[in-house]
Amino acid sequence: MTSMSCAKPSKPAAPKRAFRRSAVGLFRLSLLAAAVMALAPRGAAPTGAGRETILSTARTITPEAVSLGRENDGLHELLDATGNSLGWAGSTFPQAASIHGYNGPSELLVVLDTAGKTRGVRLIRSEDTIGHVEKILADTEFWSQWNGRQDASLGDLGSPRVVSGATLTSEAMARGVAARFGASGLDQWFTRTVDPAMAARWFPKADRIEPGDHPGVSRVFTGKTPSGLILRSSRMGVGARGFNGVSDVIIALQEDKVLGVALLDSRDNSPYTDDVADELKFADPFAGRTTAEILTDTSPGTLVVSGASVTTEAVTQTVREMLRRHQAEPVRRSIPASWIVGSIWITLGVVLGLSKRSGGARTRTAFAILSVAAGLTLGWMVGQDQWIGWGRNGIQPSTGLPLLLLTAVALLVPALTGKNVYCSRICPHGAAQVLLGSMRKRRYALPPRLHHALRRLPWLTLIAIWVLALIGSDFPFAMLEPFEIWSAGFHALLPALILTIGWIAALFLPQAYCHYGCPTGAVFKFLSHSPADLTRRDALAAALVATAWIHHLAT
Repeated sequence: MTSMSCAKPSKPAAPKRAFRRSAVGLFRLSLLAAAVMALAPRGAAPTGAGRETILSTARTITPEAVSLGRENDGLHELLDATGNSLGWAGSTFPQAASIHGYNGPSELLVVLDTAGKTRGVRLIRSEDTIGHVEKILADTEFWSQWNGRQDASLGDLGSPRVVSGATLTSEAMARGVAARFGASGLDQWFTRTVDPAMAARWFPKADRIEPGDHPGVSRVFTGKTPSGLILRSSRMGVGARGFNGVSDVIIALQEDKVLGVALLDSRDNSPYTDDVADELKFADPFAGRTTAEILTDTSPGTLVVSGASVTTEAVTQTVREMLRRHQAEPVRRSIPASWIVGSIWITLGVVLGLSKRSGGARTRTAFAILSVAAGLTLGWMVGQDQWIGWGRNGIQPSTGLPLLLLTAVALLVPALTGKNVYCSRICPHGAAQVLLGSMRKRRYALPPRLHHALRRLPWLTLIAIWVLALIGSDFPFAMLEPFEIWSAGFHALLPALILTIGWIAALFLPQAYCHYGCPTGAVFKFLSHSPADLTRRDALAAALVATAWIHHLAT
């Protein structure tokens, strides 16, 4: 009699299952990406504030202004009751519309006096998170950093003052002011190139011009021998406004000696600019002088053209500002210490979350303390308001790199491994609940029916948030999560209540907010559930995203 054995069904081979897990994870990530992309606006690019808004905002700085006069180069003339000019006011849009902070762009108003000096800067509107904006509004030193500066120097970003707890938003605002006055964007107005033929008046034997080490600086060569430098205002971000706009000025330098100055192009009135260009061509007052001589000579009559005093003064200011920047020691850009510390914190969280030997209760408590400290000092957290803001306004890696790194880890790890390391290890808010829970030995469990009912709450909140976002609601979504409190403080009642109630509940129920309140945690649960198999959740999510795109294309 032949013996028979009953073999157990074999599990799918490890490589095959790993491939399925990755494919399912990438599919879920693509659904989330598609939902975010459906938030992108389909209309025209943002424009600046209207005249009424500009006047009302300017009056917070210049109360005697009662009306706006003519508009020149995006700046509106401020008039008093008798029609006398008080100065100029201009929005940072559209130049700053593509500069995003934590969650979106901010539009500021810059008010200049009649001599072109800054009287003050105010916020017109912001698409960034409310808490961060309110912290910046309360920082008087941030807003006074531009006071007294000449408009020709506003394009120099330098090292602006930023506000702790709102660094991305405040730096974006400072960048917006610099962009409005030439730090970027002027390239699209002045498209001519400087070639050897144009430079021949100062370098007769030059045969090529190459980019220098800094923006706006070009090196001139005769064969292999360097002949000198050419500085260009539009590429350096210098833009002093003349009668009706800014001019593109070039300076020829040989060591520390100015060989000459020329007007390459201008947005000012042509009768004036033609006269100034001729004066520089035939009687250049800057030629033959050293950089130090020009910078120490503050007399207004360096360049004089009859009937074009405003344009000549703007050109003189531009020349001095260009030489000042060129002479100054270059600013050395380094990686912020917060980025290094934050990257180490995130990396440790991933290692501990994925390791089979991640330590016991002591290790978990120690890392929870580290995560809370990181949350209090860095303010880095992942939330729905952040993702919705990125979808509507785009992402700028230069200002959002730390959040991009944190978001990438939070999304990719659960999608590709099935392990939610962000919620279990990295999230400062979750870590705070772990520490609170460790303060009590006795813990409670909800009745099964109540437990299952409350577990639906994060999913319902998540769906409500995205439905509102996809139909274009302006609701401040940061109010529905407590994360902004960590960086902005107790600035609003609803997120403060969510945080307080969640932390009190964590004393009795393990990570109560994570399980029964967090919509962002629901996203990570969606990415990590059934790692190698598609479920009804995936079908429902695909249907919701498809509906969102139908609505997006229809509007």
